[in-house]
Amino acid sequence: MTRPQSIHRRRAGFRWAVAALALTSGCFGSKAPKVVQPPHRGATVVVAAVGDGDVLPTVVAQRGEWEESRGASCTVLEQPVEPSDLHGAHVLVFRGDRLGDLVDADALGVISESELRPQRAQRSSDDENPSPPRDHDATEADALEFDNVIAADREQVSKYGPDRVALPFGGSALVLIYNRAALDRGAAKGKGAAFKAPKTWEDLDALAKSLHGQGGDASIAGIALPFGLDPEGVGDAVYLARAAALAQHPHHYSLLFDSDTMEPRVTSPPFVEALEKLVALKAFAPPGAENFDAEAARRAFREGHAALLIDRAEKAGRWGGGKVKSIGVAALPGSLRVFDPSRKTFEDLKSPNRPSYLPFGGGWLVAVAASASGAQREAALDLAKYLINPETSNRARSDRDFPMLPVRGAQLGQGLSDPRAAPGVESREWSEAVNATLLAPTVIPGLRIPGADGYLADLAKGRVAALAGAPASTALKQVAEAWSSRTKTRGVARQLWHYRRSLNHNLVTSPRPPTR
Repeated sequence: MTRPQSIHRRRAGFRWAVAALALTSGCFGSKAPKVVQPPHRGATVVVAAVGDGDVLPTVVAQRGEWEESRGASCTVLEQPVEPSDLHGAHVLVFRGDRLGDLVDADALGVISESELRPQRAQRSSDDENPSPPRDHDATEADALEFDNVIAADREQVSKYGPDRVALPFGGSALVLIYNRAALDRGAAKGKGAAFKAPKTWEDLDALAKSLHGQGGDASIAGIALPFGLDPEGVGDAVYLARAAALAQHPHHYSLLFDSDTMEPRVTSPPFVEALEKLVALKAFAPPGAENFDAEAARRAFREGHAALLIDRAEKAGRWGGGKVKSIGVAALPGSLRVFDPSRKTFEDLKSPNRPSYLPFGGGWLVAVAASASGAQREAALDLAKYLINPETSNRARSDRDFPMLPVRGAQLGQGLSDPRAAPGVESREWSEAVNATLLAPTVIPGLRIPGADGYLADLAKGRVAALAGAPASTALKQVAEAWSSRTKTRGVARQLWHYRRSLNHNLVTSPRPPTR
């Protein structure tokens, strides 16, 4: 017998003796210790990304601890799937703008509130021995802290009408970024006092103009934006954020379409004005900016060629590291005028209308496939909840390759997850700007109806056409015609059902969509 074999047998014998003692210890007046089995022992959960697989490495990095603690296994499909064929996936990770596609395909299971907040036993005067909840349920309820999730993510982004069909995994928001040195030079030359974040978009226009070509240096522009076609969609999001300040009336719910007819609103005055003002800003951008995508705009800012930038807050790591050493962050401005679609006229306001438009339908979500049932569904939901719990989501948002905003207010208050990964960015200002954006009284998740990507592609073409010289009204008329054609092809009644559900304002809809 070799020594390792001997040690192994002795250890096995010792474990057997301990087990035997535990079984017989009742004879000595003590209870046998409770054997706690892993909650999903032997289960296999398949995870897939919908449409865009860039988020998958973030999920893969988190699965090991879940597998070990649950006694289960997690398989992550390498290739993304589509709503029409999930390839047997039980858990889905996706951008919010794919939510409508998934709901339309009946691909998502509804998550009840009791599954997120298990009811704890309540002691009453006539019940001296209430039944306690299952230990695992209580532990998960504590760990999830779902009530601490930002209201916009909890009650809008992850819901479709009255149904919660997903859980928030990571967010996205637009902010204004500025080069402190450029603004300090402007103040020193008598062009203003210490920097104050612009309250209105007109203030931002004036600031960009004042900073453009400071001191006769034509290499320093006022602002860098993704004016051209942009795969990230930041250019479209910036335009819609500006349009929302003019078009999203505080007493109305709908931004892009009439919520009673599905008629596009993009030809109305606030959208035309917002596009005209966006085109005018190109005069204060670096040379060649008409072709900028989001990354080109970041590079122009990072290298000191522009004093201002509007970008996704989670991309803070891409703003510094070049010539710009000190970077400030502020919330986007608003408007002192807002269009009333009922009266078809603008109203003057005493304080700026500042609705927050969130890119990507609000961010990234985790959902359970409708096909999962029984023990399989329990394991899948457990994994989904694990991915969004505070500890796991903190690790996920620290991923430099795929940054996301946290979905809990406490985490936002902590500022940047790793300031070293965002050189020069003022963490406190970043936190305040993101908080102001996500906690705004009106938050508008980006379009989430079926085929949202096609509608936004039409919008991008119109926006770029206007920047190339087409009248804004003409470009937006073409967008509206393309949207109406898409809606007709998919079915007006069905798309209207989806749009009303996606707004999450208790608009009356049937439980099921009209037939295709």
